[in-house]
Amino acid sequence: MKAAENENAFKHYFNAELLGQIARRISAHYAAFDARAFRALDLQPLEMKARVYLIRDELRRQLPDDYNRALKILVKSLNQGATPLEGFAIWPFTEFVQTYGLENPEASLEALKYFTTLFTSEWAVRPFIRQDPKATLAYLKKCAADPDAAVRRWASEGSRPRVPWGERLQSLIQDPSPTRPILERLKFDDELYVRKSVANHINDISKDHPHYVIDLLGEWKKAARGGDVRKIDWIIRHSLRTLIKAGHPGALGLIGVAHGAQVKLTRFELAHPLARLGGTLDFEVEIKSTADEPQPLVIDYVMHFMKSSGGTAPKVFKLRSLNLPARGTALIQKRHALKRITTREYYPGEQHLEIQVNGKILARKSWSLRTGSNRR
Repeated sequence: MKAAENENAFKHYFNAELLGQIARRISAHYAAFDARAFRALDLQPLEMKARVYLIRDELRRQLPDDYNRALKILVKSLNQGATPLEGFAIWPFTEFVQTYGLENPEASLEALKYFTTLFTSEWAVRPFIRQDPKATLAYLKKCAADPDAAVRRWASEGSRPRVPWGERLQSLIQDPSPTRPILERLKFDDELYVRKSVANHINDISKDHPHYVIDLLGEWKKAARGGDVRKIDWIIRHSLRTLIKAGHPGALGLIGVAHGAQVKLTRFELAHPLARLGGTLDFEVEIKSTADEPQPLVIDYVMHFMKSSGGTAPKVFKLRSLNLPARGTALIQKRHALKRITTREYYPGEQHLEIQVNGKILARKSWSLRTGSNRR
C-alpha cells in the first residue's frame, strides 16, 4: 500500500503560489514571458530537487537565448513588488546560474554574489570553482572583504571542501591550501555567522588533513590579541570537534586538555541491556579523579552500531566537558534516543557502548537492539 503523502514536507514550498509570484515578477520585466504556462508546471508528483530543476529549466526555456540578458531579467525580477523575493524561492535562480552560466563566469559570479544576500549561493558557486579554481577563489577572496556579512560568509561556505547539500570539491579535499587566503581574511570577523562558516570549513579540512589544521589554528592562536583571542578560541573549539571526538592529541592540546587523564571509572551501568528501536538506551557513569590537581575533561561516548555485514561501526557522541576537581567525582546520566533517521540504518543484534575521556577509552559494555515492537 502506498504511503500517505506528507503535507508538511518541505517540497511543498515549491508550489503553484510560488510559481505565480515568480511569473508576475518576471513578466514585469519581460513581456514575452508566458506566465500562464509557467504557472501550469506540474510540480505535484515531483520531490523537492526535481521541482527546483523543473522551474530552473522552464526559466531557461522561456527567457531570452542570450544568457546575459536572461540573467539581468532574473536579477531585476527579485525586487519587483512590495518585498523582494528571498529565501528558498531563489533556489531555482541560483540553479539557473550554475547550470547555464559557466561560459559567462564574470556575470554569473556577480549575480551569485547578489543572490547570496537573499538566500545562499554556496552550492551554486562550486561548479565555477571546479571549472576554474584559481580565478573563482580569487573572486571569493575579494568577497571575503565585502561589507555585507552574507557575502563574506559565502566566500568561506562556498569554498568548503564538503559543504552539506553541495558537490564535494575533490581538488580542495586533496589540497586545502588554496582556500587559506580566504580563511585568513575571515578569522577575526566580527560576525559569529561568518566565523561559524570558517569553523565548519576547517572542520571539513580536518577530516583529511589534521596536521594542517592543527598547525593553522596554532598560528592563529599565537597571532590573536585582545578581543580576537575569544574569537579564535571559539573557532578552535568548533573547528576541531571531529578531531576532539577522535581523541587527536594535537586537537586536545589546542583546547588545553591533556591526551588521557588521571581518572578511573567507578560506575558504568546500563539501565537495560536490551533496547528497542524507537526507545532509548539509558546509562550512567561516575568518573573519579586520581590527581592532586584539577583537570579539564572532554567526556564522550562511542556507540558501535551493527552494520548489515554483521560487524559494527563506531559513532562518537559528546557527553560532557568539565573541570574535575582534585580527587573529585562526576556522576553523569545519559538517555540516547534510538530513533529512525535518514543517515543511519539500524540492524538488530549486539551493539557496544564505550566511554572515552580525553581521547582514551576507559570501558566498554555490550547491549542488544531489537527493531520490532517499541514495548520493552
